Amino acid sequence: MAPRAFAFCHTFGLTVWIALVEGSGWSLILPGLLLLLWPGVAYVHAARAQHSKHAEFKNLLLDSLLFGIWCSVLDFYVLATLSIGLACFMNNMVVGGPHRMLASMALFAGGALGWGILTGFAFRPYVSAGLDIYQGAGAVVYFLAIARVMYGQNRQIGRSIVEIKFQNRVFHALLDLGVVANRASNIHTLLDDSLKHLHADFPEYGFAVFLQECQRPEVTRYAAVAGLRLDPDDEHRLCRLLATLHEPHASTVKLSEKAVGEQLYATPMAGRLSMYEGWLIVRAPKLDAALERMLTLFVDQLAAATENKLLHLALKKTAERDGLTGLYNRGFFESALQLSIQGKTQSPGLDFAVLMIDVDGLKEVNDRHGHVAGDQLITSVAERLQMHCRASDILARYGGDEFVVLFPSAGLSAANRLAGLVRTHMEDQRCLITTAHGERVTLTLRMSLGCASSTETPAQEVLTLADERMYDDKTQRRKQRALG
Repeated sequence: MAPRAFAFCHTFGLTVWIALVEGSGWSLILPGLLLLLWPGVAYVHAARAQHSKHAEFKNLLLDSLLFGIWCSVLDFYVLATLSIGLACFMNNMVVGGPHRMLASMALFAGGALGWGILTGFAFRPYVSAGLDIYQGAGAVVYFLAIARVMYGQNRQIGRSIVEIKFQNRVFHALLDLGVVANRASNIHTLLDDSLKHLHADFPEYGFAVFLQECQRPEVTRYAAVAGLRLDPDDEHRLCRLLATLHEPHASTVKLSEKAVGEQLYATPMAGRLSMYEGWLIVRAPKLDAALERMLTLFVDQLAAATENKLLHLALKKTAERDGLTGLYNRGFFESALQLSIQGKTQSPGLDFAVLMIDVDGLKEVNDRHGHVAGDQLITSVAERLQMHCRASDILARYGGDEFVVLFPSAGLSAANRLAGLVRTHMEDQRCLITTAHGERVTLTLRMSLGCASSTETPAQEVLTLADERMYDDKTQRRKQRALG
């Protein structure tokens, strides 16, 4: 709008100058005033059009027509005709290419020739040196103004390209976070891998994330860091921020200043998680609108992934665990056993073993003291068995009074070792329970055991053999107690 207004005002000044030099008076000035109305009309037309850019392109073509007519009115003053025509052609070339420039040339020539045919042709190649200087200076100012507009547009395009590239990086990072969330087996892995991917996508930034339980915000439950080192002051400041998570924080806050051009910012996860609170920390030169939007997206994605993973793990635990003892249930054990059987089939040297355990006398306890007492007995046995099992052993509650231990990648010696520990540390031990009526009862632990390994029988028959040996042990123990 500004270059057009300048061009028409300058052309009006040129018209007045010529009128004053040649004494033509209002015969030139009055039409020139009418010419000044066009920039305003063009602006209103573009502003009200449904597609303002298309309307502006049409206005540029109309500029060519009007200026062609006006060059004829000025009797084709050479310097003005050349500079005005060149400006019209250049404007249309910039917005529409060669085809549009040819259309501009045709309209310019048509306007000039048409007006010349109506009023007669006359040529004014020269008026005065002062007018040439005026016209030349105006042309220079106009072309510089157009150059300034184009420079601003190019800068805007450059910024848009940078923003688009940044947005693409953010989009890819969000996709990576989704893939990581699906692959992660637990929260620690999810946070660690997520931050590693973020740092890989944005190596110019460093990241850290901290989560705490809502009920105990002073205790950090989960933490992960990638491309960032926190000194003691930063950690102290962070701890104080984390301790105030019960107070809502709506936006990113400045954590501290590091080296020159490097600062730490924290974006809260307040309200995004049901069980946890926390912060996403980033090291960046400055906090601008693009970075703040990015951090908000990453926080939302991490929070959603964490919440989904927590729900998945809770559901998985419910599906895999026995409700009374918290041990693995029969379904999980049978799945693990099938994996061991497949492993033995594919790799004959990969053995496994099973230990079956039956709690003797559970039925009598239930009948005599109630199921509450029986449940306490089973829970006590489960706790004591866990104390003697290794991390690699899979301990499960197999039935009402039966437990089973799977020893992946182990032979019969592993099962015999645990059976020996059970005999030594649990057999005939006292167990204090409370009945449903509040009575305190002391029970003696007695268990029947049976071991088997894939080294002595086909893999599919290991569990059956262990079960048979357990019942043989139970039968023998009953006979001994009867005799004795």
